[in-house]
Amino acid sequence: MPGSCLDILTITAAGFIILLFVVVVIYNRYRIKQRNHLLLQQKQEEINWQNGMLKKLLAEKEWLLQEIHHRVKNNLQVVISLLNTQSAYLENEDARSAIRNSQHRMHAMSLIHQKLYQSHNLSTINMQWYIHELVQYMQQSFPQKEHIAFRLAIATVEVDAVQAVPLGLLLNEAISNCMKYAFTGNQPGEVAISLQNTGSHNCQLQITDNGIGLPESFDPDNSCSLGMNLMRGLSEQLNGHFSVSSYNGVTIIVTFVLTSELPVAHIL
Repeated sequence: MPGSCLDILTITAAGFIILLFVVVVIYNRYRIKQRNHLLLQQKQEEINWQNGMLKKLLAEKEWLLQEIHHRVKNNLQVVISLLNTQSAYLENEDARSAIRNSQHRMHAMSLIHQKLYQSHNLSTINMQWYIHELVQYMQQSFPQKEHIAFRLAIATVEVDAVQAVPLGLLLNEAISNCMKYAFTGNQPGEVAISLQNTGSHNCQLQITDNGIGLPESFDPDNSCSLGMNLMRGLSEQLNGHFSVSSYNGVTIIVTFVLTSELPVAHIL
């Protein structure tokens, strides 16, 4: 009997030790699980805080960019108004013409900043909207040329803001030349403007008029014309290829690759 009681006590003690060990293991696992849950919760709160800060910084950056575009547009409009006032005091027609040309170029840039300010997309310009707006402005700037009709075939092309500046200035120069030189007197005419995707990230801009064309002696590669040299330089800023031909009018073609990695275009 004494031996049996000792065995029972031994077994009971062993069972109690095993039970205690199991309880300790379960408790430790519970503590570890609770600690991991708390760390995960803290980490999630930290991530949420960081995401909130990033969203706030992004919103502030977008607001700042919009404000910059708004102020640049307003400043360009002020300069345009000042030039308009200055031209009223000039009697030399060449000087007044130079000022008008400068106003047109500034307006071409102003339209870009206006679109960027009004849009939620601060990095690209919808050229379909832009070209229509620019053509309307140029028609209003040359009321004596109301007999010139425009035919537009503009694809939905989103152009990086960096490329939009030289492209807009090039368009302004080409349209201005058509309005001033392509048609004599009240001769009716047509100007066709096309911007199309020609492949993966490739675009082609074409401006064609059915006017009097270029003089036979005119060499576009060796021209001293400010407008021609300006368009050629703007094409180089686009990393594009510029060509001009004269057959039943004048055709200007610029092919370029859409990219967001071009250097910032110089304002001309």
